[in-house]
Amino acid sequence: MAASKTLLGLLIVVAGLVYYLYHNEGNGTENNVFIQSLNTSESDLSHLTRVLVSQGEKQFDMRKVEESWYLNGGFYARMDSLFKWVQALKAARLIESKTANPANFSDLSLTEDDLRVRLFQNNQLLSDVILGQNGAMVGTRFVRYFDNNQSWLASGLVDLQSSEDVWLLTLVFDIPENQVQAIELIADDGLRLIKNAETGQWQRAENDLNNNEELNQDNIQKLAAALSGFRIEQAIKNKNLTEQPMQKLVFGLEQGRQVTITVYQEAGNTFIKLSDTQQPGAYDDWQFTVPNYKLATLQMNRAALLKTQTDDAESITPTPPDGVVKSMETKPAA
Repeated sequence: MAASKTLLGLLIVVAGLVYYLYHNEGNGTENNVFIQSLNTSESDLSHLTRVLVSQGEKQFDMRKVEESWYLNGGFYARMDSLFKWVQALKAARLIESKTANPANFSDLSLTEDDLRVRLFQNNQLLSDVILGQNGAMVGTRFVRYFDNNQSWLASGLVDLQSSEDVWLLTLVFDIPENQVQAIELIADDGLRLIKNAETGQWQRAENDLNNNEELNQDNIQKLAAALSGFRIEQAIKNKNLTEQPMQKLVFGLEQGRQVTITVYQEAGNTFIKLSDTQQPGAYDDWQFTVPNYKLATLQMNRAALLKTQTDDAESITPTPPDGVVKSMETKPAA
């Protein structure tokens, strides 16, 4: 009799385990993996064609067109953010099941209006999940599948936050000043500058400097640094620009790369256009606005990059000969 009871108990445990595994396999919890569609070595961003992230009324719809990703049908999406999110979702693991009562979802930020992530391959929806609040355990977060009330505590997702800054590409270039080897001003009477490889000083490419002309090394260095931290404020689909450019700058970089920035002013607004030989055609359909401090640098003209000996002479106070008292000094009373 005792043996029969023991055998019955074991059968009940095994049946319960089988039921648990079967029940959870369809919800992507096999091996504690959060998103089964990403559970292969080959599954990564390159196999997705759309990532849709929504939170309340905000929606960030990233779609792949050929080899580029675009945000909400406009400018480029940030590839670093897309990669980070897909890798985090791929690595996430379910730790334990939590509430399945929808009445508790608002307290855990697991409602339909909270942070929702959908992954697509072509027109097929691969995954639809909601990321809630962080858990009390370090490195954990509440999650659930959109079509399932069962919530979970998961690892590896605490750093995922959504905003326009996260998804929209604004840092177009981040090229340090020491990589700029040449600068050419085309629209402003022409001036080509090259950096001396030995001294690091800038010099005229042409050997025709007048005796009273020198280069303003400080301003040239500021201009050479313009590509560092180069952020745009707005990306606007191309409009017909009827005015001639105010300035056109060609930056010669290492390994023959060239970045061209053209500055236009139209109807009181200032725009720039970009081209980059490393990314041919990437910016052809766009014109941009940039912060005022960056625009002021890009609008430096030929005169700002040159200085005259007359200007230098005026800025230097002559030193009086020995024995001559300066006019501003007071002689001691007799």
